[in-house]
Order: sequence, then structure tokens, then C-alpha cells
Amino acid sequence: MNVILNTGRTVWQGQAIESGKDLKMYVDAAAICHMNREMMDAMGLKEGDNIQVVSNFGDVVVKVVNTKETLPEGMIFIPMGPWANRVIDPDTDSTATPRFKNIPVEIDSTDEEVLDMPTLLKVYRKYS
Repeated sequence: MNVILNTGRTVWQGQAIESGKDLKMYVDAAAICHMNREMMDAMGLKEGDNIQVVSNFGDVVVKVVNTKETLPEGMIFIPMGPWANRVIDPDTDSTATPRFKNIPVEIDSTDEEVLDMPTLLKVYRKYS
């Protein structure tokens, strides 16, 4: 399914990042995709299922959560963090800030696992 991705800070993601990026708490707060129930139903997804998000810039696997606030139709939200960073445009147009909003992505269910942050960075060759 083709949708628009927006990213941003959340209170839970902010709290978890202060606790430690290598903790399960951070994965649970940032390696997620907020989605309206109607979109979840249309894709045959339930809360906690894994989806792959693919953009022109990369791909990532995250868990689906039913959004508490209604999103516009055809939109998903992933909290800022290394999982969202896998699919955003790295070009900053000399602003030093990448584009975190309105990213066209394709989403699909997957059996692949959500990676923790250290593994995510190693898999994508950020660290060896």
C-alpha cells in the first residue's frame, strides 16, 4: 500500500531515549508505526504486527500500533529515531535538517523481525 509518512517527536519516545537507546523501552517507543484502525483492517493487520516500510531512501521493519489520534487518510506516523531515519531523505538542501515530513512510502506486512538499535546500525553498516 502506498502512503505518506510523517515523523516527529513523541513524549514516550523522548522519555525512552533518555533512559537508553539500547533498551527494549526505546525500541517499543521508536520502532513503531502509528496507523488508523481502518488502514490496519484494510491491510489485515492487528496491533503488534510487523510491517516493512520502503521509500526511495531505504527500508525498515517496525511494529504497527493503532494510533490514539486520528491521522489523515493515507498517512502513517513513525517517531523520530534510527528506524524513521532509514526511510527519510538524507538530503538537507544545505539546512542541516533532513526532511521528516510527507515522505512517500510503500508499506506491507512482513515476517521479518524489528531490529534493536545496535543491530539496526550494524546491519546497515553504520558501525562494525
